[in-house]
Amino acid sequence: MRHLDPDYLPKTVGTLDRFVLNPKADIDGLLLNDGTEIHTPPHLSAQLLKELEPGAKLTVYGVKTRDSDLIVAVAIDAANGKHIVDDGPSPKHEKLGKPPHKSGVPTKSMTHSGVIQRLLHGPKGNAHGALLDDGTVIRFPPHSAEHFADLLVIDAPLSVRGHALTTRQGTVVDAKAMGKDTATLIDTPRPPEHLEKKPRKGPNKVHATHH
Repeated sequence: MRHLDPDYLPKTVGTLDRFVLNPKADIDGLLLNDGTEIHTPPHLSAQLLKELEPGAKLTVYGVKTRDSDLIVAVAIDAANGKHIVDDGPSPKHEKLGKPPHKSGVPTKSMTHSGVIQRLLHGPKGNAHGALLDDGTVIRFPPHSAEHFADLLVIDAPLSVRGHALTTRQGTVVDAKAMGKDTATLIDTPRPPEHLEKKPRKGPNKVHATHH
């Protein structure tokens, strides 16, 4: 959000409890000790891991979403004095950025069960994940939240089947099926047509005309 000046945004001061992982095991969120949920963009993942650690104080400059108690961070002041600002992904990050699972962190298929401690949200405030009581982060497409609304309840049991990544920051499971237990797993639905990625069209070919 390079168009927003963090100096003019509300401040939230707290203590970092844990990082939140996306399906590629990049950091895309923070949870504070008081339960506050912070969204951070994945392109800041490496910098956040370098400058922040659980138990440390921080100050977040950001905006609250309308439909959830999520704060979208524009800048963060770390306890070590570092000022982390979201200036958008760099061209290098967009071109060369590699998710951790392509850099030595193995992906494995697994079925996992636990109890939902809290729901996790995207930058627009829509639910796209859950934190289980054992610390495992479950991620699912935002369009699945409505489909599985009866399952996604705090303190309710949840079982998932999907691809898992484990790093020093914890385990994240990209759920491909969900249910209240392993016997009731249902595949996550395909995204609506308007959300599906359309194949890129290649450049128009110019055919030379020979005379």
